[in-house]
Amino acid sequence: MRLEGKTAIVTGGGRGIGREISRRFAAEGAHVLLADIDGERAEAAAQEIGGAGGQATPCTADLGRPDGAQHVFEHAKACFGGRLDILINNAGIAHHGAFLELSFEDWERVLRNNLTSAFLCAQGAARIMAANGGGRIVNIGSISGQRGSYGRTAYGVTKAGIHQMTRIMAVELGPRGIAVNAIAPGPIDTGITSMGPDQERRYLERIPLERFGHARDVAGAALFLSSDEAAYLTGSVVNVDGGFDAAGLIFSYTELTTVKSDVRDPSKSD
Repeated sequence: MRLEGKTAIVTGGGRGIGREISRRFAAEGAHVLLADIDGERAEAAAQEIGGAGGQATPCTADLGRPDGAQHVFEHAKACFGGRLDILINNAGIAHHGAFLELSFEDWERVLRNNLTSAFLCAQGAARIMAANGGGRIVNIGSISGQRGSYGRTAYGVTKAGIHQMTRIMAVELGPRGIAVNAIAPGPIDTGITSMGPDQERRYLERIPLERFGHARDVAGAALFLSSDEAAYLTGSVVNVDGGFDAAGLIFSYTELTTVKSDVRDPSKSD
């Protein structure tokens, strides 16, 4: 019960990573407000949590618009009595597309749903927290915000922006008692996105733990960053990626230990 008596907003809480974080937080004693653009998903997730003995309240809102974010915080004030301990800034959309084919409409849509929504919600949460002595904000970024990769122009830019916003928020909000960190998930299998067999193979070749991550892996990191155990941690981006970002080329262990790299190959010229 690491979050007993705490209040938390989880954006994008109706499915995937957000839903798993909401379940985990409720199981640890928090009262969770699930904010999602899909009200039916938020309601279903809240009912599931309630059926398991947890406290969860659904809220339908388009968080990429100021009036949508404002609606969530008005709902939270009524639900939590004006107090907010934790914000998990998870709402967003995935988008894969080649740079030369990326339309302005898609660019703008991804920025609004991923980066603008994170800004609006973080600002709204921080105002409540600052008035009540502090709190925790965890922004969900991505490994795509740290490295170049095919098809991630809009998505990667928004996630890089979230990482930098996390650092700036940590500096400005620390004196107000608010700790701000980010999680950068790597390849996580949530069922929201699909990949072809070649994409799956190439990913697995670069993941030292040799598996895709699960929503519960991200939820565990979010729980830690929101708990008292992370009291002195702020301004950090925590990679939850199975070692994907740390990995360069990965070779066969047998070959690595049997082929001597310092022996000259006479068949090759200088």
